[in-house]
Order: sequence, then structure tokens, then C-alpha cells
Amino acid sequence: MQTCILRLIFDENLYDEITDCLLTFPHRELEFMGFAVQAHTHSLEDISEKVSGFKQKRLLEITTNEHEAENIYHYLQQSLAQAYFEVQLYPLLKFKG
Repeated sequence: MQTCILRLIFDENLYDEITDCLLTFPHRELEFMGFAVQAHTHSLEDISEKVSGFKQKRLLEITTNEHEAENIYHYLQQSLAQAYFEVQLYPLLKFKG
């Protein structure tokens, strides 16, 4: 099965909820990396975003496989039905030594 990186991007205020949810994933203990990122968009929502030019977001990356990535996504959707987050899935390339 293809190893991949599941990437979640969401507003900074959802960080605790999403990480708590991932830490209670029922099928195995997930390990993930979290990053603070700056999202540059055309539709900035408040005055601080308009002054600074970006919106603060969070990005989490989980190394997994395609099947488990789908299970994680559905688990998050069910557990955090009101939360909005973007999901991206990237295959990992294998380099020959």
C-alpha cells in the first residue's frame, strides 16, 4: 500500500480540538508534526489580517497510508462536524540508494 503524507490545514483556533481528536484516534496512536503557517488570501476577514496581510493557520502532517488517511479524515469529520479544515494527500517517493 502507498505510503503518503496526510496534510490538514485549519484556522489556528482549532488546533487544540483537532490535535486532541487525532490523539484519540481509535485504530492506533498517531504521530504528527504541527506547523504555524501564514495563509495569504484575497478574502481577509478582520482588520488585523488586512494590516498584516495574512491569516494565521496551522498545518499538521501525518505519515500514513491511503486507506488509513481516509479513516483519519472520516474520524475527524464525525468527531468535529462543525470544524472546517482542508485536507491534502501526497504520495511519498522512494529513492534508490
